[in-house]
Amino acid sequence: MAELTAEAFGLLLVRLDADERVAAGKYEELRLKLVKFFVWKRSCAESEADALADETLDRVSAKLAQKIEINNVNAYALEVSRFVWLEFIRKKKEDGYGDDLPEIAVAPQVYEEPNLRLDCLKKCLAEVSSNDSDRRLILGYYGAADGEKNKMQRKNLAETLGLTMNTLKVKACRLRERLERCINDCAAKTA
Repeated sequence: MAELTAEAFGLLLVRLDADERVAAGKYEELRLKLVKFFVWKRSCAESEADALADETLDRVSAKLAQKIEINNVNAYALEVSRFVWLEFIRKKKEDGYGDDLPEIAVAPQVYEEPNLRLDCLKKCLAEVSSNDSDRRLILGYYGAADGEKNKMQRKNLAETLGLTMNTLKVKACRLRERLERCINDCAAKTA
């Protein structure tokens, strides 16, 4: 466990912002993002997530106190959080509490009927992507042909739809989330 000193904590705040109030707000924002990251891992209770976020920020502060050059504190904190997470999982498994920990964030559900999710996808494509451009967007974004590079395909799709790459990514992500919810609801009702 990293030892947090007042000097190290002060260095972290200064790196976040020169103004103390703004730095305190940015610190809380970063800490909240880390807590959400750990909670998202699903094997972590909120109380554990708080402790892991604190541990992450303590380690980042300790590195700053060692005069290690860190260009982007937020990105560095995220990298450190991944190592803190791996240590947490290893310790849980060593203690015998982690035998049921998932290897992936969300375990896929298995249904008896093999085409159930495919049928639900077809139904949900019609519901969620109500207009033709949404349907073209989601199918074009995720439907790369064999041997075709996604990056080039997505760039062409963005140009065709008159969108920037960032807007395309955001729209595709939102449509995918809606589709996924619809498919899961449909499969649960049918199964």
